[in-house]
Amino acid sequence: MKLTFKRVMGIVFSFALVSTVAVSGPVSAAAKTLTVETVFQLTSTDPARSFEQTGNMINRALYETLLTYKGGDAATPVPGVASKWSVNANATEFTFTINPKAKFSDGTKVTSADVVFSLNRLKNVKGNPSSLMNGITVSAPDAGTVVLTTANPTPQVLAIVTSPALGILNSKVVKANGGTDAADAKDTDKALDFLKTQSAGSGPYILKSFNLTTEVVLVKNTKYWGTAAGYDQIVVRNVPVNVQRLNAIKGTSSIAVDLSPDQAEGLGSKVYVVEGKASNVFFLYLSQNKDFSAATAFTSNAKCVEAARYAINYNKIVRYAGRGAVQAPGIIPSFFSGALKAKDAIKQDTARAKTAFDACGIKDTPVSIGFWGDGGAVNGLSFASLTALVDEDLRAVGFKTKLAGAPIAVSLPLYRENKEEMGLWLWGPDWPDSTNYTESFSPGTKVGLRMGWKAGSDSVIEELRARASTETNTKKRAALFREWQIEMNKRSPLIPLVQPAAIVVSNKSVVGTSDHPIWKVNLAEVRPAK
Repeated sequence: MKLTFKRVMGIVFSFALVSTVAVSGPVSAAAKTLTVETVFQLTSTDPARSFEQTGNMINRALYETLLTYKGGDAATPVPGVASKWSVNANATEFTFTINPKAKFSDGTKVTSADVVFSLNRLKNVKGNPSSLMNGITVSAPDAGTVVLTTANPTPQVLAIVTSPALGILNSKVVKANGGTDAADAKDTDKALDFLKTQSAGSGPYILKSFNLTTEVVLVKNTKYWGTAAGYDQIVVRNVPVNVQRLNAIKGTSSIAVDLSPDQAEGLGSKVYVVEGKASNVFFLYLSQNKDFSAATAFTSNAKCVEAARYAINYNKIVRYAGRGAVQAPGIIPSFFSGALKAKDAIKQDTARAKTAFDACGIKDTPVSIGFWGDGGAVNGLSFASLTALVDEDLRAVGFKTKLAGAPIAVSLPLYRENKEEMGLWLWGPDWPDSTNYTESFSPGTKVGLRMGWKAGSDSVIEELRARASTETNTKKRAALFREWQIEMNKRSPLIPLVQPAAIVVSNKSVVGTSDHPIWKVNLAEVRPAK
């Protein structure tokens, strides 16, 4: 594959650096409709079952959490439905006071019983985000107080409770429509269909309509207890990246979420651009489930992983990703605690890769690479294009690879259920703390199991994970995260590829747009320019 790359231009990193130029906009003062265009990463608008970026963006506007963040910040929690909170000295008990002004869209008050129901339902439906509640117990000593407890020190709880998956639902409404927080909620909760037709939260917007493939429409919550919503209506549309760019140029959309740095160039004077480093990291993995297929009998071999790790031309991938992108030296993004430096990154070594390939024994056995096909793209980067680049390098050292892209409704479950031989995917943080990575990618954890990497596979990595999960000293935590990634780069089936730039293109008629690592754009903060 021959590619032509544009000149890589340097940028000064900021988590949400905003540069503005004049433009006219599509949002009229009369209509007050905000149009957001993105490539859907969406399964539902049920907080307990939604864990993808588009779902996070939408649910952030529908459901409030105990704590949240402002703007692009992901370090300093601020009040959500909880007006104040405290943490004991051991970081094992977290007490939240519910704001007495907080109320749901039907006008009823938010109580601690609603919080207990929502968090226990999240835990017990066993959906993709249920792991956020692992090791956390929730109780309510009175109607205005909620206590979260953990057996071991867990300082990241304050970050975890900001996730839209921990959004607070109106328990009476959800129960009346088939919802339950019982231990058997995985089988008995029937509220999913209801929560696709309307919301039951306390956010500034309510759900008007939901379509998994075309658009989701939100309307203003006229009974919102906080600062009123900026728009009467928000339409979130599923739009290919090239069309997002065209509409930004024409001025017919309000916000475009998925443009790459190169695509954000040359848009003219009709937009302003929010630039920063993305929180997403793209990675390749090799299945460790040796019994899944003829290929995985070999991909589970450490030499096969070594061959793939050193076959890849990481510089080529970074050039494709464009301005502001960097090679991911580890799976933890550059602005999180314990992130590795550029000097720590894996370097291509084709001689080592070919030697390891021969030792692996896979020879001419075909091996497929799963990915989000059908136009799937994030941060302007096409999964198909990235996979093609990796495929070229793997073939060069001897792998007989096959590209197996599919629409996300097909490919994502295969990845999540460990039914791929190799896979190229990305990870955006579930909560903005480096424990999200140690607790997700180690053997026996969520992504570890997606890779077929079972608990007990690597005692060194697992011990580092355990120590990082309970360490409260900031410097010691960072050192553990670094050491964990260095060991992961030596022996895990995970191969970090690239951390792209984060780009949000916004019309001048819109203010308050910033990039956030969890929900991308905070729709609750976006407002018409005066």
